[in-house]
Amino acid sequence: MPILHKSTNAVYKTYPYLKEVDFERDVVTNAERIFGTTAIYIDIKKRISGNKILSIPDGYVIDVTEPHDPKLFVIENEIVRHDPYRHIGIQMLRFLRSYDGAKQTIRNTLMEEIASNKVNLQKLKNAAKRAGSRNIDAYLDKAVFRDFRGIVVIDEAQDELRQVLDGIKAIISVIEFKRLKATDGSIIYQYGTLYGEIDDIYEAEPKVSRTSPELRAQRHARRASSDTVIVPAREDGFKRVFLGENQWHSIRIGAAMLDRIKYIAAYQIKPVKAVTYMAEVNEIKPYKDSGKYILIFSGPAKKIKPIRMKNAKNSPQGPVYVKRDNLLKSKYLEDALTATD
Repeated sequence: MPILHKSTNAVYKTYPYLKEVDFERDVVTNAERIFGTTAIYIDIKKRISGNKILSIPDGYVIDVTEPHDPKLFVIENEIVRHDPYRHIGIQMLRFLRSYDGAKQTIRNTLMEEIASNKVNLQKLKNAAKRAGSRNIDAYLDKAVFRDFRGIVVIDEAQDELRQVLDGIKAIISVIEFKRLKATDGSIIYQYGTLYGEIDDIYEAEPKVSRTSPELRAQRHARRASSDTVIVPAREDGFKRVFLGENQWHSIRIGAAMLDRIKYIAAYQIKPVKAVTYMAEVNEIKPYKDSGKYILIFSGPAKKIKPIRMKNAKNSPQGPVYVKRDNLLKSKYLEDALTATD
């Protein structure tokens, strides 16, 4: 679908990648935009052997947005021209099966690469200090020696790819990164992010700067410390699905948020205009082949005191993330959305 750039009136159309090397170059160049300024992206192709299986990831991301909970993601950069079954699926399965036996090797390789890059080394030192870790070695161990997490960065996420990844029993997410070109030759990029913070929007934010670096950084930080997703719900869906089926779908969730969400709250739109019910989340699963997720509740949602928007004209336009404790003690929803603790 063509995209109109409002400030220039230029029309951009998808400009497919023909070579993976070009795609990888653009992903690396835009790594901070995709994964965030608090993430450490390590662009390294090195054979990793574990459990007698050889694998060569395209890179790694160490997410230190929440310093006390660093996470490592194994990155596979792919173009849609590659077979999702015989190429992408097998690659991710190799990474998964070799990971446990290769953790020490991965950890040593990452430390060697980080030590050779002043910016990444400083990021690791700062995060370790904020987390109260005794040194950067112990801090990196905390990120590596845990369950496998993978991300496929691809120029077009088709249903077949999602079917393949859904069959691999591990936390593997997909981030799209597309290149678009205008008739004048100018190029722009359209992409998802590690936390999906571009989507986390409510009407109280100034429309002209919703995607500004400052607001994105604020949403990024809020999501990293959140454990609750608030979803806007129409009356029919709220009664039939949220209350009647003890679940909610379909929600787009950033890779870094999949194991952070512990609760879900419903914001009933007109005429109620308030957060009214909350449920504990038992399971998060891919929803069909949509690239979105379904949240299964642990039990029936519980009614809470209505939490309205201070400005009645404002309302969540999609999923927004908060801390449960901040939400429950807030008089207005804006209070929870702007809380800094």
